[in-house]
Amino acid sequence: MLLQDFFKIIKTDITQNEAHIELALNPQHAIFQGHFPGYPITPGVCVTQMAVEIFSHIQQQEYVMTRAKSIKFLQIIKPEDHPRVHYRMIWEPLDEQQYRIKAVVFHEDTIFAKIDITVETEN
Repeated sequence: MLLQDFFKIIKTDITQNEAHIELALNPQHAIFQGHFPGYPITPGVCVTQMAVEIFSHIQQQEYVMTRAKSIKFLQIIKPEDHPRVHYRMIWEPLDEQQYRIKAVVFHEDTIFAKIDITVETEN
């Protein structure tokens, strides 16, 4: 899990089926030392996993990604340049255990990623 170690939630604005989350990255995390030495960037898999963990945090239940309909990485997230990023998420239930999540990862006018995934509860 990345929450509380790789990133921390700073601010949340949650309605029935959408949220705006501000988070802070931990630029000292070991992942950045290896990805890449001297030029740390946030791995795409972490950007996607953060969406899953944010949703789990909101729902207060653990979810795992089961399908990636579309994941587009548009800009690199360098923790020194953007130590705080925002996730704007909407979700809809597909059944009792599955949700479809659409998220935009951004800071001000810079869009880093667009994510469209399906998650389901861990059993």
